[in-house]
Amino acid sequence: MTTVSPPALPAPPAASSAPPLSRRDERRLATIAEIKAIARRQLAEHGTGAVNLRAIAREMGTAPSALYRYFASHDELISALCADAYDAVADAMAAARDAVPAGEHARRWRAVCDAYRRWSLDNPADFALIFGTPVPGYRAPGPATGPAASRFIAVPLDVFAAAVAAGAADPARTQIPSYLPAGALLHDLLGRGQLSGASHLAAIAITAWASILGYLTAEIFGSLHQLITDPARLWDAHLRTVMLGMGFSPALTSPREDQPSGT
Repeated sequence: MTTVSPPALPAPPAASSAPPLSRRDERRLATIAEIKAIARRQLAEHGTGAVNLRAIAREMGTAPSALYRYFASHDELISALCADAYDAVADAMAAARDAVPAGEHARRWRAVCDAYRRWSLDNPADFALIFGTPVPGYRAPGPATGPAASRFIAVPLDVFAAAVAAGAADPARTQIPSYLPAGALLHDLLGRGQLSGASHLAAIAITAWASILGYLTAEIFGSLHQLITDPARLWDAHLRTVMLGMGFSPALTSPREDQPSGT
């Protein structure tokens, strides 16, 4: 006779190894969050050059010098906002990717792109900060913004690499040269993700990503809504065009039957 074991009890949740925050640390994090929130509102209302520490201090009812305990300079605050924006869009894309079964490579790519568009439309000020008009006089320091920017780029690069490995996309069907010398940033990104050593695949994905960025820029900053009354349908067509240019199988790039109208 077969003995049936009783169901195992669920394991207790693992205790966090991090010590609880002190009240001082909690207050510091809350103040940093408030500074960032006001800075983002300045961006949304007045554009990328509008972040002003004096105005932030005035709204918080404190001296401007007090803010330097949290951000050493205006540029440091801008870098923190950029890193947050890159992390936010990377999180959105990764969540959309993971919601699609791992073997459905074309759907995963579409999900990542759709999440990128949805985040951009919902967060135009953050989109403008990292992809639009540069902040006057600001140059992003690699150590401050590089890890978050790398996460943002790694999500679509890794999805495309998996599609190629599975045969869902064929680099030979693209117009991208088989060899392009990679710059320092690309070398760093290739070392972080699944595309290690594959500069050809990276060049295909980057070309596609540039096309998608151009579309979103026209939709957010341009007059696309006045030119086309159904931007969602045009987006789907553009995305299919990009995927064909990346070498995705035509059978995997057919129009979505459930494509909604509007945004």
